Amino acid sequence: MFKGIITRGLLALALVLVAGFTAAGAAEVKMTFYGNMHFRFVSNDGKVILINPWIKGNKDSTIGMDFYKKGEVDLILTTSGHGDDQGNALEIAAKTGATIFTVAELGSWMQSEIEKFGGTKKQIYRGAIGGRYKVGGVIAQLIQASHGSGAKSADGSPNPVYGGPASGVLLTFENGLKVLMAGSTGLSMDLQLFGMRFQPHIAMVPVMGRFMMGPDDAAYAAKLLMTGNPNLKTVIPHHTRVKGAAPWMGTADQFEAEVKKMGLSLAVLKPTPGKVYTLSK
Repeated sequence: MFKGIITRGLLALALVLVAGFTAAGAAEVKMTFYGNMHFRFVSNDGKVILINPWIKGNKDSTIGMDFYKKGEVDLILTTSGHGDDQGNALEIAAKTGATIFTVAELGSWMQSEIEKFGGTKKQIYRGAIGGRYKVGGVIAQLIQASHGSGAKSADGSPNPVYGGPASGVLLTFENGLKVLMAGSTGLSMDLQLFGMRFQPHIAMVPVMGRFMMGPDDAAYAAKLLMTGNPNLKTVIPHHTRVKGAAPWMGTADQFEAEVKKMGLSLAVLKPTPGKVYTLSK
């Protein structure tokens, strides 16, 4: 009798310990900001995804080109062909073996350029607005952005080639967390559609102004993204500069002030370059 009680007790204790270990050890989505629009995500299952990895010439970058090594990046997303958007995507892809997912026109140009860095054309996966690419259990979907796109050749050609439409991206992680990165966009009603259709938990919006939304428009964009969307709790400003900011450039602090002025019940995460953040629903 006592033996049975002890056995059942040990079994129950073992189940508690296993459950506790699982909860404590459950992987979460990690995000690191490296200045401007360069974001690094590590998914629940360890997939490494980069958005607009601009390092060379990025004064706020806390890393160098030797940071990303072979086999350490799974997917790279570029929202336009501009130098601060695609950044050093081709060189990083060639070095790490990562796939680049981007719109067809920019992708075709990238296929003609990546071999200059030692990569292969097969590393470029071309799509269009609405197109999706899956890496492990993470889904990346291209969304429209109101912006231009032109790319300059690695050989220094002064005439940019047409890069197709600019884009943003919706990332859906293994645990269902949805992060919408709006790209270098101006204000448009598309953002309301994104809130209603995709219902992201986290939204990343540009605040620099002049070539995209400024802080006040970005706050209104956050409001639009809340339309029919009970999930949105956190907004993250991007296209911000810490070093060498011009007077016309909007700041993360200005964006936060505009969000408060509008009375939006949203947390504003102003990421510090190089710091790792845990993202959750």
